Amino acid sequence: MRSVRLLTMVALVAALACEDDPLRSRMPEAPPPPSRGVQAFVQVSRTEARPGEEIWVFVRVQLGTDTDAKLGSYTGRLAFNPEVLAFKSETKINDGLRVTNPNGAGEGELRFAGASATGFADLTLFAGVFEVKKTGYTSVLKLTMEELSAALTLSDLTPTLDLPPQIFLRPSGN
Repeated sequence: MRSVRLLTMVALVAALACEDDPLRSRMPEAPPPPSRGVQAFVQVSRTEARPGEEIWVFVRVQLGTDTDAKLGSYTGRLAFNPEVLAFKSETKINDGLRVTNPNGAGEGELRFAGASATGFADLTLFAGVFEVKKTGYTSVLKLTMEELSAALTLSDLTPTLDLPPQIFLRPSGN
């Protein structure tokens, strides 16, 4: 009987420690993939960080399940409130040519771009570390995509672009 109580307590503590588990938080990892077109969205590593803690922010794209194209180039902007989040550093992604311009980070904007002649294998467009200054940081992230083009054909993918306003929880290890 004592072991059952101990096991129950351990399970409860483990469940409380996993506050950012997508199943527990009810926050999905990503929007459902579109059948056509493309969608870009923001993911965070944690939804409940306290001031002074760091989080990772990712901008990702999904191509439609019926889309034959591969992503060949992109430009975009990630806006945030600098009183709530502070940009610390970019995480390098070794796939194609990718750049981030942090010059506007103090005012709450990062610009990012990339190109790959044969198409990106990694559909993470931006990955960076931010310091949390205030809680509620998921509500201050706003993504704008200015250009998305297909590899090889160079066709414009922006007319079929969807930008879900929701922020998603990126599972650890991905």
